[in-house]
Amino acid sequence: MYITATVVVIVLLYSLYEGYRRWTRGGEKVQWRPYSLRARNLVKYALLQWKVVRHRFPGTMHLLIFAGMGWLFLATLLRALESDFTLPLLHKRFLVGGTFEVYKLLSNLAGLSVIVGSTIAIIRRALRLTPNLPQDKTYYAVHIGFIVIVLTGFLLDGMAAAATPSRAASESPAWDPVGYLVFKWASQKTVDQLELIYRPLWLFHFFLAQLMLALIPYTNLWHIAASTLNVTLARPEPPVAAAFKPVEDIDERIEEEKPIGVVKLADTTWKQRMDFDACTSCMRCTNACPAAASGKILSPQKIIVKLRDAMYDGKWDAEVTGEEMGRLRIDPEEVFSCVTCGACVNECPVLINHVETIVDIRRGLISSGSEEVPEDAQNALYNIMQQGNPFGFNPADREEWIQSLAEKFGDDIIASEDEEYDYLYWIGCVTSYDPRIRPVAENVIKLLKSAGLKVAVLPEESCCGEPARRIGEETLFVEMMKQNLEMLSQYKFKKLLVNCPHGYTVFKHDYKRYINYLRSNEETRELADFLEKLEVEHHSQVLARLVREGKIKPTKEVSQVVTYHDPCYLGRWNGVYEEPRLVIRSIPGLRLAEMPRNRDRSFCCGGGGGHMFFEIKRGQRLATLRAKEAASTGAKVVAVACPMCNTMFRAEADDFNLEVKDIAELLGESADTGGGGDGSTRG
Repeated sequence: MYITATVVVIVLLYSLYEGYRRWTRGGEKVQWRPYSLRARNLVKYALLQWKVVRHRFPGTMHLLIFAGMGWLFLATLLRALESDFTLPLLHKRFLVGGTFEVYKLLSNLAGLSVIVGSTIAIIRRALRLTPNLPQDKTYYAVHIGFIVIVLTGFLLDGMAAAATPSRAASESPAWDPVGYLVFKWASQKTVDQLELIYRPLWLFHFFLAQLMLALIPYTNLWHIAASTLNVTLARPEPPVAAAFKPVEDIDERIEEEKPIGVVKLADTTWKQRMDFDACTSCMRCTNACPAAASGKILSPQKIIVKLRDAMYDGKWDAEVTGEEMGRLRIDPEEVFSCVTCGACVNECPVLINHVETIVDIRRGLISSGSEEVPEDAQNALYNIMQQGNPFGFNPADREEWIQSLAEKFGDDIIASEDEEYDYLYWIGCVTSYDPRIRPVAENVIKLLKSAGLKVAVLPEESCCGEPARRIGEETLFVEMMKQNLEMLSQYKFKKLLVNCPHGYTVFKHDYKRYINYLRSNEETRELADFLEKLEVEHHSQVLARLVREGKIKPTKEVSQVVTYHDPCYLGRWNGVYEEPRLVIRSIPGLRLAEMPRNRDRSFCCGGGGGHMFFEIKRGQRLATLRAKEAASTGAKVVAVACPMCNTMFRAEADDFNLEVKDIAELLGESADTGGGGDGSTRG
């Protein structure tokens, strides 16, 4: 028994060694620190199955199997310890009396738990109760193996009890309900008769259990090791920061004409490779993906599995989007179908960051000059370079509007380098150039000024670089970052106010991932110091706080039913859910009707990942699907807190008899502070 077990342990250790070699190929180092975070992740995500049980049906199924097998493994170790070590050395048992009774009851419950869990798993996959689950025959074999191991274990325990008088007294329906049935049958047999059955059955049970352990690296059971490591060594940054990692050697890569991002499999990081290995193909990512739901060819799971298969095949120098014999082929349309909403990352129980890899492949396509980049996406990048905004609009249009703000709110609304402000308001491209959304900014200014805050807008403003970064043009993003930080550093202000969640994410997270890069260059060192102190707030956060403090008092009744759409970059990526709802609920007469998919399970409007400026023309528009869901609530108004969501919903508003209003417009109507547009945004 111990010889066989030793062989199995060697197989498992060697598999872990091979895994480590895959993850660290090219000399990368696995990052084990910070240890406290690693320990918390291990307990929270691996032992307590925190994200697994988010989905009640498959989560309960998995928990039954996980907890049941966990106890049975521990019970086997305890029995071996007693039989082969404590008893021969100390001539003493420790599984006796009440302890043994509890031990037997827990083992019964664990065995039944595995049988029920594995039976549900087989039925669930065979009947396709969860969409898109792969029909892998080894999956069925594994669960049948679990059931057989448990059933033979019950038979062996019942026969052993019948042949061991000293323990027979403890066999009862109360403490050993399953074993008792076998015990009653076995008690009618002689010991010699039982031995004829027991010994071959024990060998079968033992070798099947050892075989299942030895096959872990070659079946879906490998996720026991790989996913445990993956959640333990999860990226320490917030999810949104981790999804868009910096390229700190970007200058050297440009000088040496090296690609940026992932062109070949060898360009992936150790963490991405561990992600590939950890995938359990549970399909939660794909089933949550709005692009997949709309009929696009994107499946986050398939991208991860394709890269994993290529990694196992050793195709390190193969281009990930190249046409080759074998399994490696990621269609560029797949990666450009992604709206970077983070639904896949949010759902993954083993903390795979699909978006990081998808954006990295986009970077590789852009930097290698691929012709597979959508034309409209390239045009948006060109417009940012030429006009400072992704639309290609003349900056003079914005300047003219800014002058109209000065006429409406006073000349001091335009920022001066000689003044200090509570908030410097970064308006953003969409709000600045779309006359239908400009009332959002006007209402924000009106509300903040009515609360006694000193707020100003920039006389000139270029794109924050968010579209460039999501499309994959990291070089342009870095240039825009330096340009914008240089401009902002000329002004004195306490906080930067942003009404676009995409811009909010850029200033709060994306720029700050480049602090070390900025600090490494003498010319940009001061920008790093400025960036380190930069505080950023979204307008929903500011408005909610002012309402809470009584500095903004909604008094006018607005008798409407509204539904609120959680923007992906405000909610899922940044965890801002309650502030917009607080603003809505503070308005007298306004009733909030939630959509079925809300908060962290919100469904993307379709504007993220650069899709505000280009579109993959396959399947349905995401905005159509979301507008239909909004209309199903019975609400006539969709409340938003993002100019991109605002724009995407507008395109569908007439078809679903909806109005689209930003929370600042709704609050502005109720607070009745005067000026700032009429808030009418139908169509």
